[in-house]
Amino acid sequence: MLVFLGVENFAKIESAKICINSYTLLVGPNNSGKTYFMQLVQGVNERLVDLLDEKGMQILQCSKDTASDRDSDTEDAGYMISKDNILQFTEYLNEKLDENKEQIVREIFGREVPTGKIYVEFCLEAEEKYEVIFSEHLDKINKILSLTGSMLSLPANLLVSAADGALSDSFAGRKAYILKKYSEEKKKGEVVSLSVRSAKEEMDSIKSMLRNIFECDSLFFPASRTGIMLLYREFFANKADDMFSYQVKENQLVEKKNYGELTRPVYQFLRFLQTYSENEVSRRIYNKEIDFFEEKLIEGHISANKQNGFSYDSKTDHVSVPVYMASSMINEIAPLVLALTSMDLFGRFIIDEIEASLHPRKQLELVRFLNRLSNQGIRLILSTHSDTFASKVSNLYILSNYVKQDNGDDAMKKLGLEREDLIDSERLFVYEFINQPDGKSIVKEIPGNSETGFQFDLFTDSAMHLYNEALKIGEILQNDQA
Repeated sequence: MLVFLGVENFAKIESAKICINSYTLLVGPNNSGKTYFMQLVQGVNERLVDLLDEKGMQILQCSKDTASDRDSDTEDAGYMISKDNILQFTEYLNEKLDENKEQIVREIFGREVPTGKIYVEFCLEAEEKYEVIFSEHLDKINKILSLTGSMLSLPANLLVSAADGALSDSFAGRKAYILKKYSEEKKKGEVVSLSVRSAKEEMDSIKSMLRNIFECDSLFFPASRTGIMLLYREFFANKADDMFSYQVKENQLVEKKNYGELTRPVYQFLRFLQTYSENEVSRRIYNKEIDFFEEKLIEGHISANKQNGFSYDSKTDHVSVPVYMASSMINEIAPLVLALTSMDLFGRFIIDEIEASLHPRKQLELVRFLNRLSNQGIRLILSTHSDTFASKVSNLYILSNYVKQDNGDDAMKKLGLEREDLIDSERLFVYEFINQPDGKSIVKEIPGNSETGFQFDLFTDSAMHLYNEALKIGEILQNDQA
């Protein structure tokens, strides 16, 4: 399922509708609204399911008779998301977004931001649907699991109340909630998530399942990461007492978080650095990607120590230094590998000015690294001002389309590339922010061409300006010499 976030008259943006759960690249001039939009994605993502009330849940509720392949003897009635109810559900959710838009924006940015409209759209793929199944009978749960695979084959992050790896009599008073995804390829349903909770927590449990569909645990990477890497500890040392203020609401004094005069996504990034702890499982999962990052990008290794912070170990001169003494390039991209290996599990990276402080050749390797993350399931929203970065994305898009039609191994070998560097062209979305004379900006999607890639008007105009300027300078020199 693709998720789109749209806005009208939000901050500087007159209109935009952008895919937020795939691989998205944003280009455009400064002060066109890209950073505002990226932070809005982070904040809205955290609130979608919370907006649902009993009326919204009723839209998704289904009976045994309307389920797809449900065994009425083993599974209780639950909730379904399919082409039959997604439009009604989306309409209702957008009504709730409209009712709460000012509050949501204020929570994200810490102040009022002009907001005309915020809305979401969901695009289900062919035959795609989701079901939330729940039951409080142990024998039924065992049969459900037998239909979808043994418990040992389920993803490692499933929350299961179990004893010695199997459900036991302690299941009494609890319910099992299983989220299954159906697609064209997997007719019988694939287990996406499973949890076992007290039967009294049914609404919270259902919402937890829905978060796996509509939301994505994200980390926003602000621009100027070098400065943040240098000063995040100082920020918390001096601002800890200023994190909270108070306001009068409904004749009561209530606590209000102000995040030290930062936006909430920026504060969350600072907090991520402050509380970082390495997850050895994640490091093993992304071992190949991390090896590529260390060899091709930073030519070294990032280490973390709770007392001393982060350090950079160079593979070329075998010197270890605190990150604040390393180059700005190291500081700009070190958070990427930290996010991959964190105990906080992120499914999406939202990265502002992804190419900052990187030499053009390093930008080329960075595109390959990000493609590898995307192929591993990490969702990406990136902004860039670099024609080098954008052109590399375009080149690999062309090559990826060619390889789909032909084997392509010889072509990749000639270019020094591997299959992991390619892009799923159907999951890549590119948008250009365009400033208007009235100070507003509009956002248009740039379509990809399998033979010519993407046409970036902003970068083309800059290149033509430099070319014409060089011609004029040449003419001036020739005339002077004559």
